[in-house]
Amino acid sequence: MAAKEALGLGSDCQVNDESNNPPVELEDFINQNDVSLPPDGGLTAWLQVASAWLIFFNVLGLLNTYGQFQTLYETEILSKNNPSTIAWIGSVQYLISYVTCIFTGPIWDAGHVRFLLVIGTVIMVLGLMMLSLCHEYYQFFLTQAVATGIGFGFVFMPGTAIVPQWFSTRGPFAIGVAATGSSLGAVIYPIMLQRLVPHIGFPWAVRAIAFMVLATMIMSTSMMRLRIAKNTSKRSLIDLKHLGDLPYLLVCTGYFIGFSGLYVFYYYINLYAVDVAGTDSSLAFYLLAMLNAGSFFGRLLPNYIAGTVGVMNVQIIAGVVSSVLAFALLAIKTTTGVIVFTIAYGFASGPFLSLCISVTTGVSADKSTWGTRLGMSYTFMGLGVLIGSPVAGAIIGEGQHKNWTGMILWSGILLMASSIVLIIARIAARGPVLWIRI
Repeated sequence: MAAKEALGLGSDCQVNDESNNPPVELEDFINQNDVSLPPDGGLTAWLQVASAWLIFFNVLGLLNTYGQFQTLYETEILSKNNPSTIAWIGSVQYLISYVTCIFTGPIWDAGHVRFLLVIGTVIMVLGLMMLSLCHEYYQFFLTQAVATGIGFGFVFMPGTAIVPQWFSTRGPFAIGVAATGSSLGAVIYPIMLQRLVPHIGFPWAVRAIAFMVLATMIMSTSMMRLRIAKNTSKRSLIDLKHLGDLPYLLVCTGYFIGFSGLYVFYYYINLYAVDVAGTDSSLAFYLLAMLNAGSFFGRLLPNYIAGTVGVMNVQIIAGVVSSVLAFALLAIKTTTGVIVFTIAYGFASGPFLSLCISVTTGVSADKSTWGTRLGMSYTFMGLGVLIGSPVAGAIIGEGQHKNWTGMILWSGILLMASSIVLIIARIAARGPVLWIRI
């Protein structure tokens, strides 16, 4: 019992070793392996990274593709609705995806990974298929925001929680590798829409995406294996006692503020380029793919460095740089400048996004609560996106004289405020020591 408590595992916890043998009781396992330290490598461990990569490819890839949907809806399909109203589809989708993790976190902690992946995949694919049949705003909202959002939430928790079970010192880099799936997905899916819609129409373009989601999720489900396989203790969906942990509360608050500003450019950079820089609309369609291509590399190198200098340190720097870049956009009025900004912002925002998992688990000593704590932190992120992007759309306004300056200031100020809160969280967790790892 003392050994379980020392390792931060629940009293009913069982553990799998890397050979994929059935779960064994912890007391027996301790005599064979040091479960306090994951294997930090090996074929099975990297297969979990591949499984998470495919989940991120679909969930965050499609969530980060919403800017492309936003442009299609504004210019063609839902052109009678204003940008702020349309943005609610993507924002609510984010919120539901993350809030669902409150419910799936305890299910994950209980070891029901197959249930989450299978049910989530079915809901995702059905939601996309129904989206292909939509004509009215409320239909798009129900299918894309609600249905696919719930499906995303079911599979997102396994994707985020599996890698820390198998990696320790190389964890930030392994998570960064898995997180590149979201960047590649957010490059491929917008290009699919851009290429397929003119030739086969919006309905069949969305169905093609649904078939890709189905195929890749089958692969992900077949590869995923739990290391900490079971925790039979009952948990509340929302355990408010975690918010009594000051570092964790500050981290969640920082994420709420940061995510309110971070995704503004994912939604509106295409329209900004056309309206302010005079960018050709055919080129502007690819800006979101460029942003996510920059994010791809931003999730690799910084995450690798984070394993040495500390995940929270790198995330704070990423937040500050993203804020500075946002303010720099005030002076950018050319297509070339917008392209450079888009790639640079994608690179800077990449580690801010991909290190959230490592930071949250880093301030959570009890491994058996990681699912619950991650789910709660995702709710703060989802609420941030829910508020940030529609407010930015309302600030921009309608007509010929759009308030792009207000939108940029909104994003830049929120990103800087988030970085300040995370600095306070770091001090609360480890004290005012420069470059201490956390």
